[in-house]
Amino acid sequence: MTDKIFLVALANDRQVGSKFEILSPKDGSIVKTYDLTLNVKTSDSLTCQVLQNKTEKNNFNVGKGEVTSSLSVKPVLGANKIQIHCTNEAGVSAKKTILTYFGNRIAAGGSHSGYVVNGNLYTWGRNNFGQLGTGTSTGDLTNPTITKLSTISSVASIGFNQNNSLAITEDGSVWTWGANSSGQLGMGNTGDLQAAAADAGPRNPPRKVPGITNAVMGVYGYDHALVLKSDGTVVSFGLNSVGQLGNGFGGTGTYSANPVNVTGLPNDVIQVIAGAEHSAALTKSGDVYVWGRDQYGNLGDGAVGTSTEVNSTPKKVSSLSGIVHIANGRDHILALKTDGTVYSWGLAASGQLGIGGTGSPSPVPTPTLVTGLYNVVSVWANGTQSFAILSDGTVKGWGANSSGNLGTGLTTPAKLYTPGDIVVGVRDIQYFGCGALHNFAILKSGSLYGWGWNFKGSIGRADLQETWAATTPIFLTIPD
Repeated sequence: MTDKIFLVALANDRQVGSKFEILSPKDGSIVKTYDLTLNVKTSDSLTCQVLQNKTEKNNFNVGKGEVTSSLSVKPVLGANKIQIHCTNEAGVSAKKTILTYFGNRIAAGGSHSGYVVNGNLYTWGRNNFGQLGTGTSTGDLTNPTITKLSTISSVASIGFNQNNSLAITEDGSVWTWGANSSGQLGMGNTGDLQAAAADAGPRNPPRKVPGITNAVMGVYGYDHALVLKSDGTVVSFGLNSVGQLGNGFGGTGTYSANPVNVTGLPNDVIQVIAGAEHSAALTKSGDVYVWGRDQYGNLGDGAVGTSTEVNSTPKKVSSLSGIVHIANGRDHILALKTDGTVYSWGLAASGQLGIGGTGSPSPVPTPTLVTGLYNVVSVWANGTQSFAILSDGTVKGWGANSSGNLGTGLTTPAKLYTPGDIVVGVRDIQYFGCGALHNFAILKSGSLYGWGWNFKGSIGRADLQETWAATTPIFLTIPD
């Protein structure tokens, strides 16, 4: 199952004597959570068998005109070939195949970016802390050329933020590189190879984080990391000044340079996210848990905390249920419900909550319905910007826009307080990558586009002007 299967031939309806339809997942989709829910609709009464990568995973019966529900399997990292074999009461069989991919294939940090193709990792943009993973740096010069790394292979998923990078390889190992002032590489130490970020010379290449196996998802906050394991547990490492590691400890100046266990979470976590100094998790049951910074109402419990308040164990957002996908920026959180609506809370000063307002609105500590959004299939955010992919494959953004990062073709208004115009010129978007001020979209055709603030070559085109706002998506070419 090569990458081309997912990027070129995804829309084909593979069937034999079909009497049923697979409603989800869509053929060629990229799975966004550690949960692969199957929905089948039939015009006949069927007995069905589910195979995942040729291994039998489930059996079910579905009646004529019914749609299955609550049927799911855990995806494996990388390619997932789902086959459903069904037989009707007369003994006539039918078979359909769906190809999906589990793993974050595109990611962006403060000013650096990465993309996964066929197990290879390509990076570009800022490299002053070695966040591109090449093992060396020319200092703080621009790096607009998309380059395949020779320092790591068999990559299935990535997670970039600020000046750090993380990769999960096909065997479930976690690899990190970039800045290490707070032990956020998980290597048991702090500090960087260079005296100053602007110094040219060697940087740490991707290295395996000791003590973590069976990882399925990894994300970075600004100076801390979260890793979800296949058993539904979560580990963390890095800065812990306000309890963002979730291990029951924390306080000014505290950190853990070694992985620690997040305590107090259910064992059915399917997604983790990390903001500047907060962390959050989504469970299979549709609940959201948050811990760490509450200075902007990040915990979603109706109260605004202080800048030094320690919240070191996960707290359930009690006013939310039925959540299927979450995202966060620096200090705000988005939550998508099963009905296609979106709720948001936290920092609101740039309009990133999408609930209206003027000027620099005060923080909102209670989940609030985002204005005018329906039929949403996934949510995305970073910095002070937010996005939602709609069921028709278009994207709407809101929040800060002075760098052209909302992709509307304009840098004005500087703030959008409610979801604005769709991202110009691209449709059929299936996956997204948000940096601080630049963004990417993978289309169903497999094409990759980028837009926003082109700082240090972060968009990935050598012919673009440095420190320039690309207000509309630009096509990117991945080298062989």
